Amino acid sequence: MPMKQNLEETNVYLGKNSFFEGRLTLEGVFRLDGKVQGEIFHKGTLIMSETAIVKGKIEVSALILNGMVEGEVNAKERIEIHSRGRLFGTLSTPVLVVQDGGVFEGNCKMGMKPADESIREGMESQLPEPSTFDS
Repeated sequence: MPMKQNLEETNVYLGKNSFFEGRLTLEGVFRLDGKVQGEIFHKGTLIMSETAIVKGKIEVSALILNGMVEGEVNAKERIEIHSRGRLFGTLSTPVLVVQDGGVFEGNCKMGMKPADESIREGMESQLPEPSTFDS
């Protein structure tokens, strides 16, 4: 299920003609229509419009991508690449959604959320010992 894009809750906004170079550290909902070269460290949702471009590193809770990213993306909750979104690089997230027309080219690591680690441990305990495969 796609995340809701409630612009009334937007805490930070960089417009279409904006360019930022460096490191951004933010919280809440961040809507990006402009360009960023550098790093974005964000405790919240990053919403990138069709005009948004990021070249660098992004660490967020969630990413809704309609623009373009070149670089590394780490999302604690999810990444949604919408129909006009393009991501070139490396991503790490527990949930990845790519809509028809969306582009992802690169490497992907999908891990479980920390709360789900007990599920992984339970699954591993049910596996047979390696020696039983030799029979």
